[in-house]
Amino acid sequence: MEVSRQLLTERAGKKGLARIQLTFCWAGQRLRLSSGQKVQPKDWDEKHERTKAKPNTYLDDVNTVLKNYADAATAAEHEAVMAGQQLDKAAMKAEIERRYQVLAAGPDAPLPIPEPPAPVPRTVPQEMAHWVETVVAARISRRTGQPIAKKVVQNHRRAAADLASFAEAWPTALTYASFDLRFSEAFRNHLLGKLERGPGTYNHYLALLRAFLTWAVYEGHPVYRRFRDELKPVEHHTFVDSLTEDEVRAIADIDFDSPAVWAYVHEHFPEQPTAGIRRMITTEEHHRRLRITRDKFLLCTYTALRIGDADTLRPAQLHGDVARVKASKTGITCIIPLVDDDVFQPAALLRAYAGVDPKFCLPRINYPYLYLPHVQALSGIERVRIRYHLGRKTFATLKIAQGVPRSQVMMTTGHQTESSFNLYLGIDEAELLTWYRKTARRNAKRVA
Repeated sequence: MEVSRQLLTERAGKKGLARIQLTFCWAGQRLRLSSGQKVQPKDWDEKHERTKAKPNTYLDDVNTVLKNYADAATAAEHEAVMAGQQLDKAAMKAEIERRYQVLAAGPDAPLPIPEPPAPVPRTVPQEMAHWVETVVAARISRRTGQPIAKKVVQNHRRAAADLASFAEAWPTALTYASFDLRFSEAFRNHLLGKLERGPGTYNHYLALLRAFLTWAVYEGHPVYRRFRDELKPVEHHTFVDSLTEDEVRAIADIDFDSPAVWAYVHEHFPEQPTAGIRRMITTEEHHRRLRITRDKFLLCTYTALRIGDADTLRPAQLHGDVARVKASKTGITCIIPLVDDDVFQPAALLRAYAGVDPKFCLPRINYPYLYLPHVQALSGIERVRIRYHLGRKTFATLKIAQGVPRSQVMMTTGHQTESSFNLYLGIDEAELLTWYRKTARRNAKRVA
């Protein structure tokens, strides 16, 4: 690397100052740069190509600038040779300027702050997980004004996790342009086959995916424009479990004062000795909790209330023959007629507990779920597993079978769409056969 300096006297300004030019020669190439410095011709040493330095003048600073440029060019050319590279004019200019800035800053200057690394773009499953945590989890319910339920957030997280599982098995990278008919079919096969999810779960995931992709469109991602048409739910209807009228009566007819029930309670809840200062629950207390558990389940069956709302039902919510309950899950006010018939007896049940607890219609107990299997054993029902939510489904199924208009039943259950209400309808095969036999006899008479 050869570095020479020239004073351009022919281009001196009005004040007589001339610019100092730098010429760099290497590997048959020549590069000229301006040093940015100006001096009087009388202060320039042509032989040594530097200023005639005088103590405490700016001429010393000019010489320092010239030296730094020479050192920067020499170092750049040396490191390029050691690395087996040959710098062109543009690369050499950039490298000289970079190294000169470091030398000009001095040894005590702080090191330059490196540029932050470019963020790694998130994959589509990662973006959906990010959407769940930053958008869905931060939502406020328009119905209740409260943060969205944790169960809803968990459902979104499971959908994002299953989408990530599908992306790992997908032969190509899953992009926003991939959500077409081919994706829909492959995703359905993955969920129903490998992950063994149900059709209802697949349809639910599609709804969540459509919501996510709608958000992605507003975020500027190149989403397949017809994703709403391609991500369609599969048509299916699986009849849910529900109790028959005879099974509801069997639960209501359990005689907790009978010797057989007392023998069952003594067998499964034997008297326990006291443990230190803590008194163990007596058999009589277990007997009382069993009865309340049965009646709490019947209350869910008679009124279509969720167990949380049935557990906190207060006398103030009863208005004559009607109960008005604002559902804690949805915030919708449910209108519940308290009218007794041969199957549903909500009024009689509430009268039986009137005045027992000043705060709630039925007394509250701890861990009622532990007693519900024993209520099922005492009723003799083996066809379905009795859970509290089964009572709500039983109400919807039997009320429709009794001929109550669907819209009136939905006012009690709190459903706002028929599609969601249909998921609560079970089937009573005996009742179905009875209706078909009646229709068959009428048609037979007409033919005769």
